[in-house]
Amino acid sequence: MANRKSSPEPRNHAVVIGGGLAGLTAARVLSDHFASVTLIERDQAAAAPQARKGVPQGNHVHGLLMQGQLIMSRLFPDLVPALKAGGAVSADMGRDFSWHHHGVWKTRFESGIVGSLFTRPYLEWHIAARVRALRNVRTVHAAVERLALDAESRRVVGVHIRPLPDAATRLDADLVVDASGRGSHTSQWLAAAGYARPAESAVQVNVTYASRFYRPAPGNRDWKALLVSPCAPSKKMAAIFPVEGDRWLVTLSGLHGLRPPTDEAGYLEYARTLPVPDVHQALTAAEPLSPIVTHRFTTNLRRHYERLGAFPAGLVVVGDAFCSFNPIYGQGMTVSALEAVALDEALRESSDDTTLAARLHERIAAIVDVAWRLATGEDFRFAETVGKRPAGTALLHWYTGRMHEKCAHDAKLALAFYRVMHMLEPPSTLFLPSVIARVMRTHRASAGRVVRGAAAPNSALGQSY
Repeated sequence: MANRKSSPEPRNHAVVIGGGLAGLTAARVLSDHFASVTLIERDQAAAAPQARKGVPQGNHVHGLLMQGQLIMSRLFPDLVPALKAGGAVSADMGRDFSWHHHGVWKTRFESGIVGSLFTRPYLEWHIAARVRALRNVRTVHAAVERLALDAESRRVVGVHIRPLPDAATRLDADLVVDASGRGSHTSQWLAAAGYARPAESAVQVNVTYASRFYRPAPGNRDWKALLVSPCAPSKKMAAIFPVEGDRWLVTLSGLHGLRPPTDEAGYLEYARTLPVPDVHQALTAAEPLSPIVTHRFTTNLRRHYERLGAFPAGLVVVGDAFCSFNPIYGQGMTVSALEAVALDEALRESSDDTTLAARLHERIAAIVDVAWRLATGEDFRFAETVGKRPAGTALLHWYTGRMHEKCAHDAKLALAFYRVMHMLEPPSTLFLPSVIARVMRTHRASAGRVVRGAAAPNSALGQSY
């Protein structure tokens, strides 16, 4: 990465398939290790921040977790200041988010977890501009037809591309990184070359999103962002995020086939039926700025490349091509950033690229495992979720459900959860004896009913577990 020494033995050429955030961050890292990098993307470069065909989820609310922002700031030191200068909104997770979760409003306090809120196209546009500005990176707008392998099919030596409307062309490379997303063809290409397909894990959730931009009504609010998360058996959720352009990006969603309407009256009525009135009240007073657009996500999908005994040298898989999660938890961009760090570290460790895939895929699997357990663990609260439930799921749900309820009045516990949620700490920290004690503590009835949005005293953050 930018502040670290590059590989001792320079490599010649790397190819990245896919120009989304996983591909862009991979290209940024590879630029430190290879004389040249080619980024292959089907979509033409946008002249302005706008959703593109290759990222259909780009029209909807996105979150860059704190760990992801820290990594992005190391890869692109001027990125966050530029985002804020263009209108991105800074927000403290504890102070500025009004979050109704597990039937309660989380307590409000200064958490120190301060991120930026923006649209996905706005972030990607800024990052893409910085990657294109790297002297040894070029972008080719084309479709990848298949991998190019050596005579023994033991090493990937490039890709065959189809620069529309020209004929297919071979592009040679010392390393190919598949960051082409959920629709990756690598498993099929490997099967055609005689390799086994990776085993897959799937958890079906059937989420539908309906989003639009609003101009917020004048006036003071005690929140910057508003979240209403589903609590089984309820399957409705909503998010209002402030984004660049002094706008709100609003996403209403439903799980397991529940679809928010796309007409004006139906959209507002759906918001009205949420378990709390805050979203409906905010939208009723706001001015719609765009049509309502939808996106459907059916299944968490994990491809276990780390389990393959045989895998060609010269190829690695990252991003959604490796694993894609239910996006309501906002993990995808941060997982891609963590995988970019893993790629950087694996390249620095050894100049022997024949072992690169095994080393990197094992590390990516460890990164993915944390996010996968967090996402699917919540998905399994719904009886309709289809997939293999791990042993102990019911007990875990009872414990974490109690923890979330306690976050209505316990700022220290809420902070512990936020640090895990933002991938700053491992989930195991939520099971430390001192945290368990806080979860299990019984509060006196005289403590009174939790007031919505009530701020916890700052001294709570100074206490130890």
